[in-house]
Amino acid sequence: QAIVVMALAMVAICGMLALAIDAGRLYFQRRLMQDAVDAGSLAGAQSLVGTVANPNGLPNYALYYALDDTFSTFNQNPANNDPTSSYYTAPVNSTVTDTEGGYTVTAVAPTGYNSKQVQVTVTYSAVATFVQVLGFNQINIIATATAEAGTNAKTYAIFAYGGIGTGNTINIQGGGYAQVDNGQDGADACNGTPSGETISNAKFHIPTGYPGVININGNVYINQANDNQHLAKYWVTQPPFANGQDPEPNYLIPDTSQIPTAHPRAKQQNVPSGGSFASNGITVYNNTSMTRDIVIYYPGKYSGNGSSIQVPNNSSFDSASGIYVFANGLYYFTGGASLITHGGNISNTKTGLPHYVGGVGATNLPPATDGTDGVEFVFDNGSYYSADNSQSANAGSVFFVGPSFVPTGSTHIVFYIASSNNYANPWSETFSAQSSNAPRYQLWGSVFDSSANGGTSGGTGMTLTGVQLGPHNTSPSDDANPGGPGSAGQYAVTGEFIGFTLTIDDGTVLGNSTGGPAGCPPGITPGHPALLVQYNKNFAPAPGVNSFLVK
Repeated sequence: QAIVVMALAMVAICGMLALAIDAGRLYFQRRLMQDAVDAGSLAGAQSLVGTVANPNGLPNYALYYALDDTFSTFNQNPANNDPTSSYYTAPVNSTVTDTEGGYTVTAVAPTGYNSKQVQVTVTYSAVATFVQVLGFNQINIIATATAEAGTNAKTYAIFAYGGIGTGNTINIQGGGYAQVDNGQDGADACNGTPSGETISNAKFHIPTGYPGVININGNVYINQANDNQHLAKYWVTQPPFANGQDPEPNYLIPDTSQIPTAHPRAKQQNVPSGGSFASNGITVYNNTSMTRDIVIYYPGKYSGNGSSIQVPNNSSFDSASGIYVFANGLYYFTGGASLITHGGNISNTKTGLPHYVGGVGATNLPPATDGTDGVEFVFDNGSYYSADNSQSANAGSVFFVGPSFVPTGSTHIVFYIASSNNYANPWSETFSAQSSNAPRYQLWGSVFDSSANGGTSGGTGMTLTGVQLGPHNTSPSDDANPGGPGSAGQYAVTGEFIGFTLTIDDGTVLGNSTGGPAGCPPGITPGHPALLVQYNKNFAPAPGVNSFLVK
């Protein structure tokens, strides 16, 4: 009996040993296959990075390199080695499949919600060894990977990507002094930091007879001659400018397909100084010295003309001096629904006022349920953004901080105009600070218009107006006074401002004045120009990655 038990035990032990040996071998085979599809998808996605000549990349090369790099891991080559053949240029459902050396590789490109992804799958039928005694002759192994195209390594303060023949892709208007900065506050005048560049792929137009100066602290690229006698670099007018075109950045729109309809806004009238109002997990405090209404808006989908957000909403008897807080998350405007503001104190902070941590803008509201820790406004299908302070004369405040985390899409974007938006002027900020230095307009994050409709539909693209004066205040502080000194000296956009065509208005801000050319050292004399855009790597989408794995 003992011998029988021993024999049965030996069979079981041998079976487990066989399973362990085969499992180990198959694990390493699976690991090799995963490495192969990772490499193949990354190689393919690099061909989807846009260029000036090919804004959507080269999908045929994406398919070819996806197959080629995957097969190379197994010391194999694809059967078709010509990426310009119809096999790659006209594939059915953007899919190619090839089998070499027992490995079947399928590549799909472009794919994904943004058509910037490459998916690669490999299958292999491994022959079992020891476990054949248990009835397993072949074991199918599968591995898959998806990579996404990145963008080029350049960073921008202002970039108008409309190409030669577009005309005035950057058009200056107004009558004063204004400034764009590469993030160094003019301290790099003697060595020219290669970041936060200002680029017009066509003309940078300043009207003849313009009474002021537009100063650029940083590199300037202009690709067509135009009237720019009043364009300065480090406060030196008419310097030699560089040339050379850049492609439209491949900053990614969030996946909007599953965004639910937004929750209705909440409102509390006559909240006294020191009081608060809470609704749906958001508590807002009135830290100012006067009684104010508090209104809270929530992220989600706003669709159709009847779903536009207007601040203040006169039909709801909103106050132009009220506090209007936007909870963190993604706001998707489509079908003509738009965001229009004419006054009030607007922000994604607990007080409706600017809030700073470590010298930069910050939100102190909780993240959205999907983890989005700032606000991002997306406009599609005839929707637009318009902001002025027409109902808050000599006042008004807008302060938005973009997210450093979003489930999909690029980070640090406050406003994203979808490529499919057909509105000619989808983004406009026209605050007036000609009679007072109290108005505030601060975006801590980037503005990106991928629609190109400013150039193709007769519009002006995006319009940015100077609101606050320099010199740049690098130590801002929270201030209970909406127009107080704590929030003074800030750029309208801290991050990047990018579109097909751009209209830049200096704002003729009260008290504006010129700066002075640099010495080496100590740098420029800053003066009091209107502060338009300052590049800041912490508030711009991360560049320089040609492709990255998403799953």
